[in-house]
Amino acid sequence: MVRSLLLALALLTVSFVSAQTYFYVNEIVVQPQPATTEDDLSVDLVGGLSSTGAYVTGTSVSITGFTVTITIAAADPGGLTVIVPHTETVPLGQLPAGVYTIVLQMQGVGDFAPEPEHQFVVQGDGSPCDGLDILSIQWHAFTDTAIVVHAQNNNGSEIFDYPNFILFDANGDTLAVEIVNFFGIGTDSWHVLRVHPDATIPSAPFSGTLELWTLFTEVLACSWELPVDLCPPAPCATLTPYITNVGGGIPIGTYTYAIMNGNFNQVAGGTLELTSDQQYDQDTVCIEPGNYSMILSPDQPPTGGAPVFGVSLVSNITGPTAPVSWDIPPALVGFAFYEPCVNGTSAIGEEDSPTLMVSVQGNELLVRNSTTAALGHIALFDAQGRLLTSVYATSATAYLTLPCTQGLLLLRSGQGTAKVMVE
Repeated sequence: MVRSLLLALALLTVSFVSAQTYFYVNEIVVQPQPATTEDDLSVDLVGGLSSTGAYVTGTSVSITGFTVTITIAAADPGGLTVIVPHTETVPLGQLPAGVYTIVLQMQGVGDFAPEPEHQFVVQGDGSPCDGLDILSIQWHAFTDTAIVVHAQNNNGSEIFDYPNFILFDANGDTLAVEIVNFFGIGTDSWHVLRVHPDATIPSAPFSGTLELWTLFTEVLACSWELPVDLCPPAPCATLTPYITNVGGGIPIGTYTYAIMNGNFNQVAGGTLELTSDQQYDQDTVCIEPGNYSMILSPDQPPTGGAPVFGVSLVSNITGPTAPVSWDIPPALVGFAFYEPCVNGTSAIGEEDSPTLMVSVQGNELLVRNSTTAALGHIALFDAQGRLLTSVYATSATAYLTLPCTQGLLLLRSGQGTAKVMVE
């Protein structure tokens, strides 16, 4: 009995030591208040350090959708055991309108702030349409009978019930219409608009009007007059080769693929893998508009299941597929990639965006936009079109960690493209 009590006391002591708190967070204050989309926001973590020697060793922040995750650590090498008032300020920058949740990931830190202080609101100016960003309006990557609108909904509660987009040219003629397919517009949303049978699509960038209707085309919710360039920025566009299993068995192994152009020269390639736990795999490459074939061959004998492979952009923007074949020659999928842009438009001949500035600083790449617009999704590709790294930036400045590679790299963001030479 005595031994059991001593053991329990020892375990309690070890647990107390391992969970030692050096910084007590008693309040979470978002500055300024009320917060708007025009403000540079910051979060004050207000509390006390455990001694005169305790200190915060570091903080970092990441923002995904409407979740703000703050990672914070504290230490105490020794000092007078008194509570020392301390405020740790974490900058957030400008944020889209919406309701945000603060999550603390802590080491040596205790979160004792009231639960309501873990949420804050960023107010937008004007209508919910101000919180709906149109990131691109482009041809469907694999057909010339559809146009794709990529939208980002930054509103905290407005989802635009049963939406559909309609695209018009400068004369007000209907170019493409979306059939209602979604309950609402999510944070990141791709919409397929079918080209109107009588439409004449301009072959060069044009001024157009994009309308958003809701409630099955009963209510006009938003309207934008904007320049439209249906072709992706030069010199290449992102493509996702993938493999997946659609059968009852579980195929396991690696599969070598290659993307070949019309002259049957390889422009990209790599290896995809299926495991007992992962029955889908994909790669990301960057190729220019044209006609291509994807060739895939397994690196081992059949292991069951029904694997298929193909190309896509995102989940609902897909190209042709084919079943994996263990025969020779290997299986092949032919596809046109932004075919209306093959002969070139003003978009295909564009130089690097004059607003995008890139500089190498040690092992990091500094990317800046000369305007205040957020950079959005940033992707870095090597000379073979293979994706090296990507981030999503909510401000006009971002840092990317450079991979261990040299030579010419291509950087793409929502604000343009740029070439980077790494030596």
